[in-house]
Amino acid sequence: MPFLSTNGSVQAPCTNTIYRPIGDIAGLREVHDNVSRLTVSAFPFTMVNDTALAHLVVPGCYILADHEAAYFGETTDVRRRLYRHASDPSKAFAREVYVISGCEKFWFDKRAAIYLQQRLTEMAEQAGLVEIVKGANPQMLELSDCERAPLDQYVEFGERLLFDAGCRVFRSNFASQRGKTVEAATAIGPDEAGPIRIGVIATPLLGTELDLDYCGLWARGYPAQGGFVVMAGSELRTHVNSSVNPILHTRRAELAAAGALGAIPGVQNRQRLLVAVWLPSAAIAAKVVTGAHVTSSKWIQPRHPRGVLVAT
Repeated sequence: MPFLSTNGSVQAPCTNTIYRPIGDIAGLREVHDNVSRLTVSAFPFTMVNDTALAHLVVPGCYILADHEAAYFGETTDVRRRLYRHASDPSKAFAREVYVISGCEKFWFDKRAAIYLQQRLTEMAEQAGLVEIVKGANPQMLELSDCERAPLDQYVEFGERLLFDAGCRVFRSNFASQRGKTVEAATAIGPDEAGPIRIGVIATPLLGTELDLDYCGLWARGYPAQGGFVVMAGSELRTHVNSSVNPILHTRRAELAAAGALGAIPGVQNRQRLLVAVWLPSAAIAAKVVTGAHVTSSKWIQPRHPRGVLVAT
């Protein structure tokens, strides 16, 4: 009987260790091996203020994620940065945190964290399993081939440790995650090919307004005339996922040509809708606003509905 696997894998067998310093199965997990000298710390986002994370006052690259979205960051002090994210409404989507750091802090530095953030963001965008939430674009380091080689090894080892920690941003067997059915995303239904109307008069009936529930992006709209109106002032994510229907690019181009999109000062990854727009359905509206293959279920009752004025 052969001792070597014949499954065709080009990766060598390996062993990783999972350590639970506080014992809780779903709490803090530290995943490491004896080769890379990397550690991935994984824990619920609700734990960011826990004293058990005192060891994360170190440089690192981190991922805030659920099964639909992920945010990549880097810092010289992971614990302090996560503490700030905990009070940021745009990071409220996160359910798990994954931190890549060094087993010994003196050799894993700011440069390694920056490189990992840039490469892992790029890999996640190519995988298309989740939506990538961005603030500023990751920094690009100018490195020689000699300098890049060890950092690429961090990326290789880091991805494996992240998967073993439960991160499903780069690889996943879950059909419920995004990017898995590109064929479905690119199939054009009858309402997809319909025209949109730019600059409509937005007069929603009381109680019909809905908010968009998508990675901190603010947009408001309401059902109207057999379709859906996205109101002026709503935000559009500038990045468009590769898995979307090509007609989404056409609709975005129509809005730009009509002068319906404006910049948001100090914000690079979003634009402002300057006029109200009617689209054939709530699902189409969600896709145009997010630049992603989402459904009408992303429109929810407003968290902060407008008050009603009562005459006295």
